[in-house]
Amino acid sequence: MEVEPLLEEMGLSKNEIKIYLILLKLGLTTTGAIIKQTGIHNSKVYDGLERLANKGLVTHVIVANIKHFRAVNPERLLDFLEDKKKSIENQEKDIKEFLPQLKAMQEMGIDETEAEIFKGWKGMETVFNEGIKVMGKGDIWYVLGAYAGEDVERTDQLITKIIKKCEKKKMKWKIIYNESARKTFKYEQASPITENRFLKQETPATINVYKDVTFIALWIKNPIAFRVKNKKVADSFKTYFKFMWNLAKP
Repeated sequence: MEVEPLLEEMGLSKNEIKIYLILLKLGLTTTGAIIKQTGIHNSKVYDGLERLANKGLVTHVIVANIKHFRAVNPERLLDFLEDKKKSIENQEKDIKEFLPQLKAMQEMGIDETEAEIFKGWKGMETVFNEGIKVMGKGDIWYVLGAYAGEDVERTDQLITKIIKKCEKKKMKWKIIYNESARKTFKYEQASPITENRFLKQETPATINVYKDVTFIALWIKNPIAFRVKNKKVADSFKTYFKFMWNLAKP
């Protein structure tokens, strides 16, 4: 790895790097020599020297009433990194203290209705996992129109993974499947936390409802989910689910 990108990752600007490397090469020298060697405008050289001095990487002496600069021992770079590390640790501590206030500010700014879209298999796993996080023992997750979609094997793998997580939290699932899904989702249907029924009619999407959240999953090759957080919407879907539950068969 070249040294310039490394120094830039450490927090030095491009001008600071040029000036610092020239000083290492020239030793004790004047700003005029630095300007000539780097091609950097004189005002930016003065600014760069000041910032390098503040970082403890450059020092100066006065010879015949003229400032001469030199780079300090390169081992000072290790001290510079250590200083940055301590600064980051302090910032982390400060941020942790302010997190409750920042979260409170965020909650104040949240609209009554939140809508989000999750794409792909990772997105689908995320939307389920975020729901599981807020569920507790005995909480019910409602599913209407469960089906395996276009990629049966991958859908079954994901749902099995999700159900196993829910079993650990001792949640409950009430699921109304499309009839075509009767021979799929074997682990889910056999799980002690699920109560299952079937409808002959086929639905093109799966509706999931828990607490004040509703999300609609489309199990296509590259699946997608639309999530809405709104208590009234969730309650209306729960009412609809109960109506369809009475029509569904074991």
